Amino acid sequence: MSYAEVLLLTGGALAYQSLTYTVPEALQAQVQAGTGVIVPVQGRLALGLVLRRHDELPAELPTDALKPITSVLHQPLVDGALMHLVEQIAQSLLCAPAEAARLVLPAPVRYRLRAVIELVEPLPPLRSQAQRMVAEAIRRHGGRVSLNRLRQELAAAIWQPGLRGLREKGCIRTRYELEPPPTPPRPEPLLELVAPPEALEAYFAREAARAPAQTALLSYLLEHPEGRIGRSELLQATGISLATLRALERRGFVRAVQPTAAPSPAATAAPLLTTAQQRAVDALREALARGKFATFLLYGVTGSGKTEVYLRAAAECLRQGRGVLFLAPEIALTAQLTQAFRERFGASVAVWHSQLAPSERYAQWLRIKQGDAPIVVGARSAIFAPLPNLGLIIVDEEHETSYKHSGTPAYHARTVAEVRARESHAVLLLGSATPALETFYRAQHGQLHRLDLPERVSGAPLPETQLVDLRGKPFRVISPELLEALRATLEAGYQAILFLNRRGFAPLLLCRECGYTPMCPNCSVALVYHRTAAPFLLCHHCRHRQTPPTTCPQCGGLQLRPFGVGTQRVEQVLRQLLPEVRTARLDRDAFLRRDEYLRILSEFRAGNLDVLIGTQMAARGLDFPRVQLVGVISADTGLYLPDFRASERVFQLLTQVIGRAGRREQRGQAILQTYNPDHYALQCALRQDYEAFYQHELEQRREVGYPPFTRLVNLLSTHANPLVAEQPLTQLAQQLAPLVGGALVQVLGPAPAPLARLEGRYRFHLLLKFAPDAEPTELLAPLLANLPAEVRAQIKVDVDPIHLL
Repeated sequence: MSYAEVLLLTGGALAYQSLTYTVPEALQAQVQAGTGVIVPVQGRLALGLVLRRHDELPAELPTDALKPITSVLHQPLVDGALMHLVEQIAQSLLCAPAEAARLVLPAPVRYRLRAVIELVEPLPPLRSQAQRMVAEAIRRHGGRVSLNRLRQELAAAIWQPGLRGLREKGCIRTRYELEPPPTPPRPEPLLELVAPPEALEAYFAREAARAPAQTALLSYLLEHPEGRIGRSELLQATGISLATLRALERRGFVRAVQPTAAPSPAATAAPLLTTAQQRAVDALREALARGKFATFLLYGVTGSGKTEVYLRAAAECLRQGRGVLFLAPEIALTAQLTQAFRERFGASVAVWHSQLAPSERYAQWLRIKQGDAPIVVGARSAIFAPLPNLGLIIVDEEHETSYKHSGTPAYHARTVAEVRARESHAVLLLGSATPALETFYRAQHGQLHRLDLPERVSGAPLPETQLVDLRGKPFRVISPELLEALRATLEAGYQAILFLNRRGFAPLLLCRECGYTPMCPNCSVALVYHRTAAPFLLCHHCRHRQTPPTTCPQCGGLQLRPFGVGTQRVEQVLRQLLPEVRTARLDRDAFLRRDEYLRILSEFRAGNLDVLIGTQMAARGLDFPRVQLVGVISADTGLYLPDFRASERVFQLLTQVIGRAGRREQRGQAILQTYNPDHYALQCALRQDYEAFYQHELEQRREVGYPPFTRLVNLLSTHANPLVAEQPLTQLAQQLAPLVGGALVQVLGPAPAPLARLEGRYRFHLLLKFAPDAEPTELLAPLLANLPAEVRAQIKVDVDPIHLL
């Protein structure tokens, strides 16, 4: 007898847990890793995914307590390549197979199953009329029909005994399939005013006073800027009844029309390539033609036309009949990039990211899986899209930390992309103006093929940059130098971006009398002050929210004031200095309202806004042709965080945001306000000199033994009790200490994490340094496996961490 470990995808409280089932003899050939199965759970049937097969049962599981798999899904849920990826993730990131398997499924969704009845021909003579009628109904549908369709066509008195009899004779079999997502409902009709002017004049002269409800509706439509509006919105805005609306429709004053669906963008012609772009495209075409795994770094300055190279490589891959997977670092960028791909390739593009509604995500997952969308554009989670015959993976802005998953398993999409590309014999293309230091190091040592785009496609030079030294000067949010540049830019008819990587009005409230600061009750951070109609304090980690105190709770003083600068304060100051300027903020608060975020981008691109005030969302890949000035309010933000990558992040972010200026013919300008004008990260960003920064940072990493000269593993233990959080890491450190000297280079800690408490749990970490070619899991797996289950559950393993906070 064999056994299967099954990850439950439905099943109420047991969903996403793994249970063991026996594999019946009749299903032995069908049950493999990745197979969808129907299994009994607590008295009902549930859908599950087979994680792996076992020939022997673990000793702790009694054979007589196991239940058999009931049925096998008609099509596999996860193909062999993705299941192999699941196994690799579980092994390399030291997580449970169930945790890894969740990544490749469209969770959270409501999986829809349908039972399909198939005839087993040839049939014996059937004496029962009910059995004959059921058999004929199945034959009319080609020998297989869904149970729901059968129930619609035949009365219960026929199909129930008919199916039962046919099943007893072995004349039918039942298969289960994933049901396609339901057809989207028809859009709500729009109501538009169609009465001629003379009819309206006559109505308002003779009938308006007698029919106030109809008059209100007609007046609303007359005043509406588009002259048409959705029916529900109209009824809600005017408060009239549906009967009143029907009366006006009968009189021919208004009519309902169906909104036309937006057509798929027509394929657009590709622009001429620069010499450097053509060299890059030629190299990628040759690699795609070879059909072997290869990795490229597309290293180009901001505005050098990396997107066009991506599009040409994608076109070549599609020409060869293979799929394309494109990753963007932010969901916010997906809309812009999706538009670029749809303009070039039409409706063959699918979108995949975590902000899709569950039904949308499920529909896209099925569409990709069935091969209906050979191009997938999405954020980090799109790396697990079930794209068949994968030929090209593109990771845009590959240096971005958002590609690292903060949960368990702590995978990096760039690393997973390399694994998928290697397994699929595909080409991996990494693109960035400021590559991750480890990526550029690999390119310099011949592990990646480097493709350079040294100039902007417009021919314009990189922006002129200026540092404003704030030391010893009165504090101003916007310095006189930046204000003067803003005025000149706007008077010339151009736009500007003001960048500050800090949301809210101020990072904290501070009592000027005793130094008190309101802290989050759940996290070891100050509450951020947000100024709205009803001001509030908010923790950006656990979302705790409270009303700001009017007096200091510690000393009773009245001098409790905002301290520091956030994007809200920048917006307020700008409106005070330049009241006529049209401004908007682009930060995470705007993205919480998706429609508002897209509206801001559209308004700014159309020229209806003069200044965009943003966090890092405004720095990543967005292309605004009329932006001539970028002002960085505080170039020092993040520079001295207790993390070895802090300088690299600041350099990358500043270089990217500077690159938003002057992306067309005219040279742009960037002004950086700072209290640290001599810092090498700022100086290199000022000169847009990535390679100088790389050399300086590389030597610092070499001296202290950080990547790429070592590999890191961060073990993070969390618990409501700090002693319980620290204890297992102390035990592991004692077990690891004697092993230092081979693959294990150094053990640091345990110690409180820089963010010592989050969401009510204390955090301790143990940092391990390994040789650069070592495989850390070989040493750590047996040690972690020996921990009690409840202790192991509180430890997060982060292999090759992006940050140590």
